[in-house]
Amino acid sequence: MKLTPKDTVGLLLVVGTLSALYVHIGPEGHAAKHPSTVPDAGGSITTAVGSNTVAFVNVNVLPMDRDRARVLHNQVVIVEGDFVRSISPVEGFDLPNDVLIIKGGGTKYLVPGLTDAHVHLEEGAEQLLKLFVAKGVTTVFNLEGEQRHLDLRERIFSGEVVGPTVYTSGPFTNEPRIGTPQEAEAAVRQQALLGYDFVKIHGNISADAYRRMIDVGEEVGIPIVGHAPKNLSLSHVLGGQVSIVHAEELIYTGFPMLEESNLEVVASQIAAAGMWVTTTVSTLENNETQWGTIDGLEERLASRAVSYIPQSLRDRWAAPNNYTDNYASERPQIGRMLDFLQPMLRALGDADVLMLAGTDAGKPVMVPGFALIEEIEALADAGLTSFDVLTAATSNAGRFVREFVDANASFGTVTRNARADLILLDGNPVVDLSQLETPSGVMLRGKWYDRDALDRMLAEVELSR
Repeated sequence: MKLTPKDTVGLLLVVGTLSALYVHIGPEGHAAKHPSTVPDAGGSITTAVGSNTVAFVNVNVLPMDRDRARVLHNQVVIVEGDFVRSISPVEGFDLPNDVLIIKGGGTKYLVPGLTDAHVHLEEGAEQLLKLFVAKGVTTVFNLEGEQRHLDLRERIFSGEVVGPTVYTSGPFTNEPRIGTPQEAEAAVRQQALLGYDFVKIHGNISADAYRRMIDVGEEVGIPIVGHAPKNLSLSHVLGGQVSIVHAEELIYTGFPMLEESNLEVVASQIAAAGMWVTTTVSTLENNETQWGTIDGLEERLASRAVSYIPQSLRDRWAAPNNYTDNYASERPQIGRMLDFLQPMLRALGDADVLMLAGTDAGKPVMVPGFALIEEIEALADAGLTSFDVLTAATSNAGRFVREFVDANASFGTVTRNARADLILLDGNPVVDLSQLETPSGVMLRGKWYDRDALDRMLAEVELSR
């Protein structure tokens, strides 16, 4: 079976009944789906310290609220409930009573929680959600959804399940399921009504059906994201969906000959169209390692990160999978595409194209949480600045959700009234991105997990296998 790097076969999912679901359209629908207050999870060894007010004292804050790196040194950050309520210099600050104090000693850095903007929460994913949190991933975009993801999203918000905030697409919308403009319209309206956050395209779709999908998405207020349909031109796609969820998809429609001479022109066109791009460089690295070879798969499966994955999922990842089952003779071309991503991403960055960091976590062999650290390293290796890498993994995600999903969303920065998704680090990640690998602690919607609690999370997941 020959597949292009992203042409994995997805089972089209059947959506549930309409009666018990939330309406997507309008602010009330979003408020219902994304409530502000989350009670303590309770009952687990990884339950966060239960205090309504938390003070990070004498920390250096990386706000990530501007287009350049800045650090606010020696600050007190007060978190009340789920939100950051104040950021002030430590000198002369009077702490409120009954507050949980987390000491920074003037050396630790407080940064926004990370977002993995392309994950697949596979069957049994609930037990893996703590892997995201343990690696500082406090928000995820699930890009192949069904009813259980809507249910999981609500269980996380209610505090029943410990995990990152979830935004989710519905089932894939492309051929053969979607063939006509009428079918495209029906799919978009149904996914909006069911309460999904995005509509995702995964493969080819006719030009007429594509255009209808875009128009209806704008009408009902649900963004169209996904792969770039390979049967349509890049210019066609730039006038349509709001984001391409794999940077490599641009190769198929914009750079099929891997010609660098046209990079600046195309990058400028993408920027002018307001198209967002999700990077997924580590995804292609992962695919190239396994492409047509069992050895590469076994190498990936032997990693420490995979030891946290339940056997049922490991079995699904094992050969033959959608990467090993291809021709080994194609691997050099995948390698050339991977090499081309580096100058392409630099060109996109120079043109100020808005980028999101994503990984395909959940697909073989991308481990939740750990995969985003791989992606951050890959983006740095591609030549993006540390600040631009952090922007793609933090504040840009909040900006994307505010623009296309929920205007009231506030995450991805360390600023007053932002959602308290925070990471405490021993050093400045703008200077050294490896600081993100082992956080001193993570705050998830106002609940604090210190290093010991994060280690217990990892142990719980490993024991649950």
